[in-house]
Amino acid sequence: MTLTVYIVDGYNVLHALFRGAGKEEIFARRDWLADRLASFAAVRGAKAVLVFDGHGPQSTSCVPIRGAPVEVCFAGGRFTADTLIARRIAEQAADIAVVVVSADQEVQRTATRAGVSRMTPQELGAELLGGDSGQALDSARDSTRMLSRLEDKVDPETLRKLEEMRNRPQ
Repeated sequence: MTLTVYIVDGYNVLHALFRGAGKEEIFARRDWLADRLASFAAVRGAKAVLVFDGHGPQSTSCVPIRGAPVEVCFAGGRFTADTLIARRIAEQAADIAVVVVSADQEVQRTATRAGVSRMTPQELGAELLGGDSGQALDSARDSTRMLSRLEDKVDPETLRKLEEMRNRPQ
């Protein structure tokens, strides 16, 4: 079985999940995202690198979450999250399956050139939130491909509203 490593742009995922949230709320949800990603990775037998833009002029720092297959990194110094993600893609061994989660077009192009799989932040967000229903776990092995159905691309609240509209008697 091939190990899968998810390399995730944390702020992209948080902004996709919590649209309109202020900076402080987004910062406050970083630990929540790390916890969700730890469960997501553990269920899949995968590892994850959660990357945030971070500490200004300080150097990049990465810390593994104790007891979880997740490493949390804050880009700093001359590195942005996008740069750090690109480096992490390049560092992976050939026998590792890599999935990059980012909304940034340049990161998506880098992933494509490197031959790794991609997910949008919305797709990962749906997996993270959908894990409670069990549906995401049923399709976990297929989660490394770019999904094309509408329900795979919208946030859970929008999907709920669309379902309500569809099921409303006419």
